[in-house]
Amino acid sequence: MRRSDNGNQLLEGSILKHVVRLATPMIIAFAFITSYHYIDRYFVSRLGDLATDAIGLAFTLQIIIIAIGTGVGSGINSFVARNIGAGNIRVAKNAIWHALALGIGIGLMITVVGLLIERPLFRLLGAEGAELRMILDYLTVILLFAPVSMTGVFANSLFQGWGDTMSPMKFMLTGNLLNLILDPLLIFGFGPYPDMGWFSRLLEHIPDPGAMLGMGDIPQMGMMGAALATGLGRTASLIYILIRMFLQHRPVKLSPGDFQPSREIVRGVFQVGAPSSLSQILNGVAMMFIFFVLDPFGVNAKAAYTIVFTYEMIIFLPVIGISQAVVILTGHNFGAQLFDRLRRTYRTGLMAASMMMIFSAGIIALWAPTFAGIFARSEAVLRIGIEALRIVAVGDMFIGIYMCSVASFQGLGLGRQYLWANLLRLYVLQIPFALLGAYLFQLQGVWVAMAVVNIISAGAVYLWHQHLFRRWIVTGVVKPVREAME
Repeated sequence: MRRSDNGNQLLEGSILKHVVRLATPMIIAFAFITSYHYIDRYFVSRLGDLATDAIGLAFTLQIIIIAIGTGVGSGINSFVARNIGAGNIRVAKNAIWHALALGIGIGLMITVVGLLIERPLFRLLGAEGAELRMILDYLTVILLFAPVSMTGVFANSLFQGWGDTMSPMKFMLTGNLLNLILDPLLIFGFGPYPDMGWFSRLLEHIPDPGAMLGMGDIPQMGMMGAALATGLGRTASLIYILIRMFLQHRPVKLSPGDFQPSREIVRGVFQVGAPSSLSQILNGVAMMFIFFVLDPFGVNAKAAYTIVFTYEMIIFLPVIGISQAVVILTGHNFGAQLFDRLRRTYRTGLMAASMMMIFSAGIIALWAPTFAGIFARSEAVLRIGIEALRIVAVGDMFIGIYMCSVASFQGLGLGRQYLWANLLRLYVLQIPFALLGAYLFQLQGVWVAMAVVNIISAGAVYLWHQHLFRRWIVTGVVKPVREAME
């Protein structure tokens, strides 16, 4: 085994302490990311159950956009971490410039393609009339901000790959606070506001800037206002990122001379990023399919499913943070070929993630009526949502095993294995089980299928990870970085 001589602190010391130090800011940062959707969904739900269903359907395309960003971002994270672990600092600095260029280019492509397909796609999914108008109002604005969003996500991944998880937390805090302020003001205008307790009373004391400037009242923008608040928040985050990188010289001092066009860097990023993006896109497609399966059961069932995945986004946050810490630590230690630390990183992450999921999913199951009631605007949605949350939570208790296993694949550079694991979970298991469950047990069968799939896929991917580690990693079949990069 060899050690890096570049003073990399992630190659020594307590793994648990490193996991906690890296994961905690990322959990907070991912909470800010998720809260964009949570905040939007909360305020939009005040427009009625049709709006809740509309934003849930809109999220099926938005999750594909997010998948591209987080997928390629994970490739950037893994590539930078492995090269720093191997001592290739020059290559890691060059990767920063490539990542920023990729963010702008991929973001522009998402804008163009998304605007072309959004209307026919959601008509195909059954949206029409007022619901379709709401979806398009929201998504059109989100798509226009795609270059800003992609560049911000990729820059966050650069900081994480370098071992700095505190800065992304600050970036997300900036954007989230602006989003929180703007969301109700742009959705509802400057009053009257729906009943939101003390928050409504606070908003009523904010003067209307349009009226103050003699331009008339700022109108209610509804779904479009929610999207605009999100886009402006992400713009604020990106401005902060650029200040941090080019004025404060973090995570490393950059100069134009660091940039050298490199196919090897792009290939190294997409070795993990492309399979990760594709697998997450397929996750979005699978989510669309679940909406399709639920369509015969009506709008209430689809609104309940929106509540379910809203809470999954929340309770998965600690595990996402832990799994991303596993990616970083795995990449650095694999680059330095410290195999014993690789094993301990995986075991530590697995135990921490499993404990967090058992706790958080248990809380959701026990207090399902309270949690469902936050979003449900009718008794029918509340009843279905309570049942769905309790059943799905059982399977969610096992998802930490699955997420840490595939995170280890990413850190090791095994992008295709990450993809195959997700294909197994979504298309070999989830879609057939959902169809079978709906056929045999109606709506309840869909929720049971989702829980069973999480349990089976966790066990299968854990066993596969152990097999690949023994056969490929320890024996040197898979190298941490390409020879041409060293």
